[in-house]
Amino acid sequence: MSERIKGPRGARDLIGAEVVVRRRLEEQSRDLLGRAGYSEIRPALFEETELFVRSIGEVTDIVEKEMFTVHRDKHSLTFRPEGTAGVVRAYLDAGLHKAAPFQKWFYMGPMFRYERPQKGRERQFDQIGLEVLGSDDPLVDAEVIDLAADLVSAFGIEGAEVRLNSMGDGADRDAHRDALTEWVKQGGDAHCATCQERAERNVFRVLDCKNPDCVARNSEAPASLSFLSDDNRAHFAEVGAALDGMGRTWLQDDTLVRGLDYYTRTVFEIHVPALGARSAVCGGGRYDHLAEALGGPAVFACGCALGVTPITLAMDEDREGVGERLDAALVVPAGGSRTAALALARDLRERGLRTWMDMEGRSMKGQLRDAGRRGAAWAVICGPEEEERGEVRLKCMDDGQETVCSAGDPAAVAGIVRGEA
Repeated sequence: MSERIKGPRGARDLIGAEVVVRRRLEEQSRDLLGRAGYSEIRPALFEETELFVRSIGEVTDIVEKEMFTVHRDKHSLTFRPEGTAGVVRAYLDAGLHKAAPFQKWFYMGPMFRYERPQKGRERQFDQIGLEVLGSDDPLVDAEVIDLAADLVSAFGIEGAEVRLNSMGDGADRDAHRDALTEWVKQGGDAHCATCQERAERNVFRVLDCKNPDCVARNSEAPASLSFLSDDNRAHFAEVGAALDGMGRTWLQDDTLVRGLDYYTRTVFEIHVPALGARSAVCGGGRYDHLAEALGGPAVFACGCALGVTPITLAMDEDREGVGERLDAALVVPAGGSRTAALALARDLRERGLRTWMDMEGRSMKGQLRDAGRRGAAWAVICGPEEEERGEVRLKCMDDGQETVCSAGDPAAVAGIVRGEA
């Protein structure tokens, strides 16, 4: 016998209740974001590698170590490690920067990073993202943050925290970078080896370290707000004021940075402290220069992405018994016509009812038990006695009450199942 081939490490199959939970998250997201005027975009799953090199940055771990890249002929193609760059590329390809610059979009789907799998981190993982392109209004930032927090709440997660900062832009960002670099140098070996390496490549990432000693030390780091220009300071103040006006509680976090090169000005994260050291379930901010970096014109933009894996961990709900509730289960006792029952099942499905029929040859008792396990509201019993009378017997699975109906009138059967009769 050949050795069994197992699934790739870091890629998880979704089965049964996990699919149901995932679909509910997607449906809730579509509903909430649709009501806010966001339309769905579905960018390609892979892009020219150069797209991510330019947008994310050559000296990031993602570009240097974690991308799934395939070389074909003269092309280098990479499966998307994040969603924003592809969205902006699609925006430019469609000529929307000329035809309709202001766009509010959301997307959901898989991303790919070749990193060490661990709890809450996978090599194939899903994100729910929202992006607003074509405006530098601080109210855009506030709306994106508020909607992301609303999504987390809609998923039933309690105790989430919105953390906010500004990384500045242009000269003030450069000044903060220089101050951080000098501060790390003055500390000698106070930071961990990883931070020492990051300081040489992208010093902002020092502030993102999860080492407890570094976290404590980073509270003394130069704060980006101290270097903001008057315009950027005013922008940040308006974002905060807008969140206050909506009743959204938020925390100022001077150590909050985003690891991708394209972020400017507003940056934010949503944390669920119960998750421990890796408590972030959402991150994002403003990226006003990304379109230019990809060869397009200047396009103001702001967005974020929610990680579905940490969100499902934070939901912490019992998956046992989670499933799609059936409207009806066809039960065929010994001697009953399974062919007639299957035809009735088809009629009920055509009328929009979720209908199940046993295909494993169970006894009547076993079929009723299975119907209950699957959450069927009604059992439609098609036995030989019922068939002789030209009837079917319907049993309510909640209270055990029974009624009969003509087997030749599927509309009437459907009406009873729906509670219309």
